[in-house]
Amino acid sequence: MSRIIVVSFRIAQHQHIATGGLAVAIECMLNAQQQEGVWLGWSGEQSPKICAQLHTEQREHYSTMTFSLTPEQYQEFYCGYANNCLWPAFHQRSDLMRFQSHQYQQYLEINKQIARYLHAVAEPDDLIWVQDYHLIPLAHFCRELGLTQRIGFFLHTPFPCPELLKTIPRHQEWLPHLLDYDVVGVQSNPDFLNLSQGLQHVLGLGVNQEGLLEYAGRKTRIQSYPISVAPDLIQTMATMPTPVGAQCSEYPLVGEGQLIVSADRLDYSKGLPNRFECFNTLLEHYPTLKESVNYLQIAPSTREGIDSYQHQQTELEGLAGQINGKHGTFNWVPLLYLNRAIAPVILMGLFRKAHVGFIAPLRDGMNLVAKEYIAAQDPNNPGVLVLSCFTGAASELQEGALLVNPYDSEGTAQTLFQALTMSLAERQARHSALMEHLNEFDLERWCLRFLDDLNTTTKEEAAVSSL
Repeated sequence: MSRIIVVSFRIAQHQHIATGGLAVAIECMLNAQQQEGVWLGWSGEQSPKICAQLHTEQREHYSTMTFSLTPEQYQEFYCGYANNCLWPAFHQRSDLMRFQSHQYQQYLEINKQIARYLHAVAEPDDLIWVQDYHLIPLAHFCRELGLTQRIGFFLHTPFPCPELLKTIPRHQEWLPHLLDYDVVGVQSNPDFLNLSQGLQHVLGLGVNQEGLLEYAGRKTRIQSYPISVAPDLIQTMATMPTPVGAQCSEYPLVGEGQLIVSADRLDYSKGLPNRFECFNTLLEHYPTLKESVNYLQIAPSTREGIDSYQHQQTELEGLAGQINGKHGTFNWVPLLYLNRAIAPVILMGLFRKAHVGFIAPLRDGMNLVAKEYIAAQDPNNPGVLVLSCFTGAASELQEGALLVNPYDSEGTAQTLFQALTMSLAERQARHSALMEHLNEFDLERWCLRFLDDLNTTTKEEAAVSSL
């Protein structure tokens, strides 16, 4: 029986808190599959010397194969081209890009190394599913080594429009490498259009109505596959009782009033300073809410080696202090900011308790937290999702969520007040519509759609002669 080999830069550590949508999605997907699954990626460890050996570990329903990096590789590959160049540009922050050619060379070298790992372990009938912007050129180096397996790629971030794409140094080199994949998946229709237009501008290629194109003798399918969550699993976690023996410090004290909750990685794309300002505006414009509403922001640190992330943490700590100093009382601290991860079972319970899920990034490929918040709700007394219109999830969830522009603090504050004062009947109707969508387009469907397309043989694909 063929295996599914999932390749991502990071692998969720066993018995550690998974904070990213990618980690949660891959674990759910591999646990649910009937086929044997392998997850290959970086262990999170740094070692003085380059290690050519993979470490194998068996987990409940799949195995992991991990490698380490040297400190230099980590800095130049991960903190360098991947997160100082691609990440900001993909999130419309070209002003934060920092490029050095040797970091780009390390980006290529790490992808070559991972291709060699795959060449050593992949069987002829395995399917290989590569995840995210760290590994864009991986299939190209796999093909150079002679791998003929079907290889798919899924991008978890947005894809930039052609004008932004042009700002990325070396984009002309790695963009054609995407076409060494058999299937390239993106989050949303706008991302599909951006990628199609980018290929047209850089390579002069057109994509037909089925998302097919041909380049250098290879056919590639490009399609949007909006990633999702597992609603039943989230509902189970959200309704679990407090674990016996749990430390009181693990559970944030959020008061007895109405609760607004956000959970994000500490990242400038999430717009957390904007959200703090929106909450400040809410308290200023609606003084009746004082001492009756709390805002809990959970934001674990990521990418500590990048200066812009350190600046963001310092800024948020200052803003939280200013807001609490301005509006707080002896009995009420309006904004609780936690700069650490929360165990999923605790987080889902907080989502269920929260009257408002405030999910307002400045730019996001999808945002699974928004879908987790919906799935965690009590259908008899659900909360309200306030969602940024700049997320991939916005087009899917617009019928039930309240969409906001996070750059508009007054408009967002007004929408938050609407959510906090919404009638039970309207909350139930909105939640019902959202859950109907999540149950139909869940994580399993996302996985099966992509793998079905990846399993499609070249002979079965539509002719590309119409391009």
